[in-house]
Amino acid sequence: MGLRNIQVTKPKRTPTFRKIALATWDRPGDPQIYGTMEVDLTKAYAWRDKLPEGAPKVTVTHMVARAMARAMKKHPDLNGFVRFRKIILRKNIDLALLATVEDDSGQQDLSSVKLRQVDEMSAPQIAEKLAIKLKRIREKKDTDLQKSSQLMSFFPGWIVRFLLWFTAFVSYTLNIRFPGVPRDPFAACIITNVGMFGLDIAYAPLVPYTRAPMVLLVGQAKLRPTVDDEGQIVARHIVTLNATIDHAFCDGALLANMVKVIQETFANPDEHFGQWTPPEA
Repeated sequence: MGLRNIQVTKPKRTPTFRKIALATWDRPGDPQIYGTMEVDLTKAYAWRDKLPEGAPKVTVTHMVARAMARAMKKHPDLNGFVRFRKIILRKNIDLALLATVEDDSGQQDLSSVKLRQVDEMSAPQIAEKLAIKLKRIREKKDTDLQKSSQLMSFFPGWIVRFLLWFTAFVSYTLNIRFPGVPRDPFAACIITNVGMFGLDIAYAPLVPYTRAPMVLLVGQAKLRPTVDDEGQIVARHIVTLNATIDHAFCDGALLANMVKVIQETFANPDEHFGQWTPPEA
């Protein structure tokens, strides 16, 4: 057995996302706070069932994106990042949604899709726009994003770490557009769905180079026993929303405002999710 404590071997290939992850984090030091809220989907599903034939397929993730955009619109202090230990607010309300895509080797990797001015979109429009962008990524037509990803895949981890730090420093600390990198690709909030993996509760770490102070994971929507207003136990579709927040950026009072808007959005979907009008022939 020799002097080795563990018998080890190397993977045949390290996906690009894993290289970036290994280059990003060191010892713990980020002021991360975590929280989970449950959202009743009864009214949201009823709203979705009334969408006209041919409408985009609206999922809970699209609804959450719409709710977050409303929260940022109503409370602009949610839409920013930390620069030189000061809070800087973004003017546009954009969101980043993560999705799995298959790379050239057949392995699954994570890719980010940025949606601009989400506050001006209805939930069906969010679904439609996201589907178009994901199609472009899978067809290798999102050139800026894919060129950046391919570039990172060629370098060892220590170079990737430096490139991520340097790119973020130029893009956010100096606020200068870095050549070949999409403009502010992760915005102020990153949303991803872990319900597809059968998870109810899960948390993601903040990613320093994105300068996104919020990461929101959407859990699995399923029937759960709940107590109604009359004290009766009933089965309703519930989803968990699991947030990781930069405490240096956001305090409890601001988070309470965000939660209130999300709850209000799902409680009144006819008013807040918007409608979809079929395009003219």
